Amino acid sequence: MFYQDDWDLYDVLDYAAFVYLIQFPECGEYYIGVKGVYQKVKDASKIKSTSIESNWEKYNSSSKEVQERIATGEHHTKQILWCFKTRQEAELVEAALIAYCGTDHLCRNKALMTKTRLKKDNGEQRRIIRMLMEAFT
Repeated sequence: MFYQDDWDLYDVLDYAAFVYLIQFPECGEYYIGVKGVYQKVKDASKIKSTSIESNWEKYNSSSKEVQERIATGEHHTKQILWCFKTRQEAELVEAALIAYCGTDHLCRNKALMTKTRLKKDNGEQRRIIRMLMEAFT
């Protein structure tokens, strides 16, 4: 977990999705992604005792390049940057981080592909985005 003072790994199941960071320490390259915690659950308020967890603990990205590098045994780290009550919030933060970091030659994200509604939350997502962006500076 990136911000261990805010939560730990056991808290993830209380959320619908999270934004993660995969880093390749030897070369400094990194990848930013989003993952849902449960199958077919986009809002934490809809989590039920019958909800089925996704493969979030073993998941390593939708990027073929990142998957191949991990499969060949390249040393990497994976961290959850932030957990979100809705998939919508997580996708917006992922998009903002990729937009901010995507042209960095060390960023392995190749595209920004999202269409999401903007949730009005009195600046909470903006605060999280700012804090995470500062970590990338």
